[in-house]
Amino acid sequence: MLDRPAEVLERFPHGLYVAPTLLAAPHGSLLAREEIFGPVLVATMFSDVDEAIAMANDTEYGLVSGIWTRDIFLAHHVAPQLQSGQVFVNNWFGGGVETPFGGYKNSGIGREKGFEALHHYTQVKTTIFDVSTGR
Repeated sequence: MLDRPAEVLERFPHGLYVAPTLLAAPHGSLLAREEIFGPVLVATMFSDVDEAIAMANDTEYGLVSGIWTRDIFLAHHVAPQLQSGQVFVNNWFGGGVETPFGGYKNSGIGREKGFEALHHYTQVKTTIFDVSTGR
């Protein structure tokens, strides 16, 4: 265990970073089922689009999905079926501060950014007055 900053700097003088990494992993493996935060892409083989959708949704997480295709009609077919809070087609993190961010399932509750986030920071109250009596 590295408890002291000096020890960390001594053992890892260039920092604790992971270079962008592409991993191949079979469906059902820990790598394919867990959320990995970092510059890591896990690729899994599939036979057809329906299998790819089923495999993508076969996890308890659903933060972000990516689709890479030349067929825009296929992307429009697949994107709504993915159980994730954001779906990027032929790009990655293309949205700005105005696009809501948050996940499905165990990848968070609610949304951050955009007008959708305002709903989580406000509470609606209805107040009704009877002004017909003049009091």
